[in-house]
Amino acid sequence: MNWLNMLPHHAQQTVLVSHDEQETTFTKAELNDEAIKLGELLATLKGHGIAYQVDNNPAWLVIDSVISELRQVAIPLPLFFSTQQVQHSLVSSGADILITSQVYNADNAQFIASIKICQRYELFIYQLQNVACVKYFDDTHKITFTSGSTGNPKGVCLSLASQLQVATSLHQKIAVEQPKHLCLLPLPVLLENVAGVYAPLLAGGCVHLMALEKLGFSGSQLANPEQLIAAIDQVQPNTLILVPELLSCLISFVKQGWQAPRSLKFIAVGGAVVSSEVIRLARKLGLPVYQGYGLSEAASVVSLNTHNDDLLISAGRVLPHLETRIDNGQLYIKGPLFLGYLGQSARDQNQWYATGDLVIKQQGRLHIKGRLKNQIITSFGRNISAEWPESLLLSHSDILQAVVIGESQPYLCALIYVNEDMNDDQLKQHIDTVNQQLPDYAKIKRWYRLNVALSYKAGLLTSNNKPKREAIHNKYNQQIARLYESNLSTEDLL
Repeated sequence: MNWLNMLPHHAQQTVLVSHDEQETTFTKAELNDEAIKLGELLATLKGHGIAYQVDNNPAWLVIDSVISELRQVAIPLPLFFSTQQVQHSLVSSGADILITSQVYNADNAQFIASIKICQRYELFIYQLQNVACVKYFDDTHKITFTSGSTGNPKGVCLSLASQLQVATSLHQKIAVEQPKHLCLLPLPVLLENVAGVYAPLLAGGCVHLMALEKLGFSGSQLANPEQLIAAIDQVQPNTLILVPELLSCLISFVKQGWQAPRSLKFIAVGGAVVSSEVIRLARKLGLPVYQGYGLSEAASVVSLNTHNDDLLISAGRVLPHLETRIDNGQLYIKGPLFLGYLGQSARDQNQWYATGDLVIKQQGRLHIKGRLKNQIITSFGRNISAEWPESLLLSHSDILQAVVIGESQPYLCALIYVNEDMNDDQLKQHIDTVNQQLPDYAKIKRWYRLNVALSYKAGLLTSNNKPKREAIHNKYNQQIARLYESNLSTEDLL
């Protein structure tokens, strides 16, 4: 089933706009013709797992759609994956075809052909040799890899039906008619793939694409935020999807005088816990921001807040196709979820899935408190989710990164990376303000100001910018030890 054929657009209606050297529009019929052309070539090859590593451009959508038509398994790989991660993904997934936008040199890769998509985007197709036979679950359409908290990505196997179910629930819930969506995240990131491509297109909308470098990205990091702002100004979109780092970028520019386009109707933010203070600030500055929550195992989104359901700032109501329950603070979900992890046994779709996320539910809406595995247990026996104080620290736009520590220690400390314009006195003042919002056992008693930002390249962040806590602790072991060298007074600890 080619998902392009499921779109409500008529054949000559524009579904995609590319912003490369020049602005180019593509109709549903034009993309379908390109998919047929690529499909005829791929059908001649012996392959059942097709990996592709391509920038944010029309060729990515053509590849994604034609793989569903061929009933083969799609294995999208982000451009920011390291060579080791790409190799791990290829080997573990049993991919026997690789499509790239650049020449790929490897001993086991035999060049087959090159083809230009939309007369502009050249693709190189390779047959991979000596591939181990990997048995896929029935109905596997896509394997999405997440870097997680360790180096090797984990493959999550999804059906096309589960992805389209999420996309359908999303566009019905967001209720923006024929949205104009600008993709700011890499397309292999499942959230942008499902919520940023499938959902707006199923709503009869149009997707706008721009090369990641033109958006200001270098690898997984936003190196030139001015370019991101310029892209938003150029496209004048109705909808965006942001991770917290990008939301901080937009807030910072608004505070410096930038006016967000009036065209913006809905900005979804997810990927990590965002404090209600940040959401309120963003809205006060004219950014229509709504928090969501999800995970790859649920084909991206589990819940989403919207302007129709905004009695209080939260991660919103659970999408209607899912069931939830909360046990000892942990969220469990059931519904059309993932089929299983690559290389493991199939998942029983009738069983509850433990998300590992700590939540509470108020008035039918989820409030995300953090990850169970990131829960800190102090030497006083207090359980604290690290994301709770971290989200409050990050509520100031000049604080770019914050990692809270304190496992088996009498108090919490934090490693903080801030904008160079913020001096230590201003930082201390903000931490004092944060501590006023926290109970005594969760206050930040000491902190260390990082000289260099934590980065994915250094192995300290995951691909979606979440901290790799063990790696960070190992790298800054001496600095952390000094934070606990001389105990605070008993009065300070109470």
